[in-house]
Amino acid sequence: MDRAGGDVSNVKALPKKYRLNRKKDNSTVPEREEDFTDGGSAVISEMFPDAKEWYEGEYEEECVYDEYKRYHNKKSLVDEDALPKCVLTVEEAGKCLTRIGQVAGSFDYAFLQIDAVCRELTNIEVIPSFKFLSFVNVSCNYLDLEALDVLKGLENALIIYADHNSVESLHLTSMPYLKVLTLNFNRVSSLSGLKQPSLECLSLNENHITTIVKKPEDDTSFKEGYFNGIDCPKLIALSICKNTLTSMENISLVSTKLRILYLRSNKIVTLKGIEGLVNLKRLHLRCNCISNLNGFTDKMKNLTYLNIRENLIANVHEIKKLKCLESLETLVVKSNGFNDDDQKPGIRLDVIRILPWLKRLDKEMVTESEVMEVTYMDKSSEEEYNEQAEDEEEYLLNLAQ
Repeated sequence: MDRAGGDVSNVKALPKKYRLNRKKDNSTVPEREEDFTDGGSAVISEMFPDAKEWYEGEYEEECVYDEYKRYHNKKSLVDEDALPKCVLTVEEAGKCLTRIGQVAGSFDYAFLQIDAVCRELTNIEVIPSFKFLSFVNVSCNYLDLEALDVLKGLENALIIYADHNSVESLHLTSMPYLKVLTLNFNRVSSLSGLKQPSLECLSLNENHITTIVKKPEDDTSFKEGYFNGIDCPKLIALSICKNTLTSMENISLVSTKLRILYLRSNKIVTLKGIEGLVNLKRLHLRCNCISNLNGFTDKMKNLTYLNIRENLIANVHEIKKLKCLESLETLVVKSNGFNDDDQKPGIRLDVIRILPWLKRLDKEMVTESEVMEVTYMDKSSEEEYNEQAEDEEEYLLNLAQ
């Protein structure tokens, strides 16, 4: 029997890296914190198994709860306000417990994960009574900010999934060990109020976000007497896809340690503010309204992947503004104004000519023959230029005589 009650003999134990290590003050912390700080890829691949786009480059929504999503999206604000209170009971919560693990420093076992999804819940106050939980999934319910904030009682929480709910802001009480938080398909309008000292991965796809930080007079989620800034010093992976952002201004206020940033399908016009993200490795800006590439600097030495597909870049010469990105390996630029059809076969070579160190352009690897061709083109152009200069010099001498 486990501490939370119930037969646990046939339940799969949580991998060791997610178990809890007891401190001298009898509280618990992740046993191997380094597992969450390896640059982001391991965290994302393990914590976001349905979001491969974070580390493979292409954003394709994969919602596990498609049927419920269709039902949930039909509910209006009035409908939700009229919903009867639906409280998660101890008995029902017990049926949602899944993984167990050994409590460090003892021979006892406890449930470490709960999946209370698709239950139309409005109250989950019972969850913190299972004090050893480290992974909480309460997606596809009707939880607002106040209802979700009861999870502050879980001092060991590492991962919280709360997609498809009614959370309107990020004014959640700070949780000391929280590493991963997903709030996709909610009603968040900005990142104001975000204060999570250990958070490393945050997903806010398909919310109502129009700007990174809002002024109190412009933000209905502003809480008088609460922290309304942004304090998330360890954040390395952020996804705000399919919102209505128009700029990246103040993006560095979220975290200067950001390494992975996904902003697909917004309304971004300018890249102003990106210059502060000097640790960025992957930037996804597909399906926006970007017409120029001003903002990139040679201080962004770690950027290896850039997706600016389906924007409004009309001139291939804008790519020259990326010459400062000497570590760039993959560039996705298809479906822009300068290459929006197949009638311009030379455009690919033009891009490679500007950035000859690329390893992949769009979906194809840059071949050795392409590099040799642009090198030959450059050499031929240089020889042609020199010949023209000599001809002009000879012509001027003849005129002088």
